[in-house]
Amino acid sequence: MNTQRRTDQMSIDFIDPYYEKHKADQSKLITEFKKIKNDILAVGDHNANRWLQALDLYDREITEHTIRVTSLSLKIAHSLGLPKRDMINIQLGTLLHDIGKLGIPENIMQKPGRLTPYEFQIVQEHPLYAMEWLAKHPQYKPAMVIPLYHHEWWDGTGYPFGLAGEEIPRLARIVAVADVWDAITSDRPYRKAMAENQALYIITSESGTHFDPEVVEAFMDYGLFEKSFIPSYVPSYV
Repeated sequence: MNTQRRTDQMSIDFIDPYYEKHKADQSKLITEFKKIKNDILAVGDHNANRWLQALDLYDREITEHTIRVTSLSLKIAHSLGLPKRDMINIQLGTLLHDIGKLGIPENIMQKPGRLTPYEFQIVQEHPLYAMEWLAKHPQYKPAMVIPLYHHEWWDGTGYPFGLAGEEIPRLARIVAVADVWDAITSDRPYRKAMAENQALYIITSESGTHFDPEVVEAFMDYGLFEKSFIPSYVPSYV
């Protein structure tokens, strides 16, 4: 009962995907981002809090990626008209979507260059680590589909199970788009962030192959790419 109360408490505050970035006041932006991250890392669920804190210590860039992906995923889900329960599961599942990377050797995760095929195969195991850890906590079952399936592709060429189309849970299909968008529009050790027009081309050209066309359509129709996704907590989605 106590665990369920802690999980339901997350329904009080959702992440707002539309926090405007004011380039003229970078210090204010950085301060706000740190506050937001601290708020997220203090979620009311003890286990989620522990995993997020560990992830932040392991690799802060993954934490910041997680925050942005959670923000964008919630906006896509909201634009698709998902009910409140799904919104709660989107938030929790996306905050935890990369916790399996805690099981990947640090020398691979923080390698400054491109991964070898063998190293990439090791990284592909991170959804299975997440499943192993989350499966021990039944309250995470609805949200667990996101850490487990967000790398599955619409055409069945993803991992870890090669699911295709509607075999992939809808919540994971939403996060798949947000996850790739943030990955390609962010700097990596071995490359700079892509220009927005290049990133948009990748997202739209992969509709119906890597991505659910309905999710891509929602992403494009609502112009989600036009904002900077620095999230804050707001009660208006409740």
